[in-house]
This record gives sequence, C-alpha cells and structure tokens, in this order.
Amino acid sequence: MPTNDLNRFARLLGHRFRHPELLEQALTHKSVPSEVDGELRPNNERLEFLGDAVLDLLVSELLMERFPDLDEGGLSKFRASLVNEALLSRIAIRLDLGMFLRLGRGEEMTGGRKKPSLLADALEAVIAALYLDSRSEGGVEKTAQVVEQLFDEELPRDSSAFISRDYKSELQELVQKLLSTLCLYELVGEEGPDHEKEFEMAVLINNQEYGRGKGTSKKEASQVAAQSALEQLQQESSQAG
Repeated sequence: MPTNDLNRFARLLGHRFRHPELLEQALTHKSVPSEVDGELRPNNERLEFLGDAVLDLLVSELLMERFPDLDEGGLSKFRASLVNEALLSRIAIRLDLGMFLRLGRGEEMTGGRKKPSLLADALEAVIAALYLDSRSEGGVEKTAQVVEQLFDEELPRDSSAFISRDYKSELQELVQKLLSTLCLYELVGEEGPDHEKEFEMAVLINNQEYGRGKGTSKKEASQVAAQSALEQLQQESSQAG
C-alpha cells in the first residue's frame, strides 16, 4: 500500500504511526496472498482479535464514565448495542475505511470494500494497531481518546435516551442477511424551538423508504424508524417464505 495512503488514513485517526507496518497489516484482508514477490504480508485477523478486546474495554470504561446511573445489566446491553457489526461498519464508512483496504481480487470483484462484516473487522484491527503502536507513549490513553471520538455521536446525552432494544442493529443484521446491503438514514424534517426540537428520520434500503420515525434526537428518531422498517421487512420476508 502506498505510504501516502497510510498517512492519509492515519491523519483521519489523528495519530502518527511510528510503526506504519501495523496500520498496513490492519488494512490487509485475508484474501490478499500472504506472500508476494517473496515478501510476507500478514493479514489483519490477529489484530482483529486484539482490537475486539480493546474495544470492549474502552467502550465499557467510556459508558461507565458517561452514565454513572446505569447498572451492570444496562451497561452490558448498551455496550452490545455499540460494539457490533452494524455500528462498527457505520463508523468505518464515516472514516472511508473501505477505500484504504488491501483486498484480494475475489473480494474486490464482489464489493468487499462495502461489506459490513469486512469493514467492522478492519476497524477492530485498526484499533489494535493504534493500541500497539502507541504503547510506549501510553497506548491505552491514546487509543481511548480515538475511541471516544469515533463513538461520541452514537451516544445519547443521558441514559434516559438509551433504548435497550437496538432496532437499528437488528434491522441492519436482517438487511445484511436478506439483501447484503446497508441501511441509510436521512433527516427528512425537524420542527420546534432549539430547546424542544423534534426530528423526523427516514430509513432507506436499496434507495427505497421502509420507515419513518420522530424523536427528540436524531438517534431516537432513527430507532423509531428502524423499528417500523424492521416490522415491514419481517412481514415481507414471512410472506415471501
């Protein structure tokens, strides 16, 4: 991978890699031949394993700091709604991670750069690469800062806005299973004064609207829209079956 591409992605993370080979490994999918022109090129599977553990730790700490009123059960559900394929792939898309991936020909031809599972795994590997690269300068602290930045807009302002059932994740998992694509959410309306705003979000699947929802935040409205879309998609699936 060209050095300038690695540097561009590193800047998106806000980190200068002392060992850029770690980032290159994190962005290398297992479909890439392990040896090219006599040079070994490890893939990101091992880093993905570590990144999963690092994310669990740091997201747990973040939730405990942000929501001191939540008990263990609430924290566990909250973490599960954040550290999952649907949300991780969404964060990866925000980072344009797909365009930086090194893929084998087969994955390239089948749209690997847009596959949620592949993007989520790669993001976990990137988190591990960041953690390992910054260990000598307080790796946990540096990685925690990046994780907080990446997850910040996914968190409600207070725990009362937390919806224990994550309809967005459920919908994405079903859509991925049935249609192998991503759900897109669009703001279609908002009204009221700044301190009492109500937002309306629509969820689109293959450019078709499947549901709308209103709420006091875009996140809450998206959850309501996802619930509506999930019910419609489940109904269509049962009728087709």
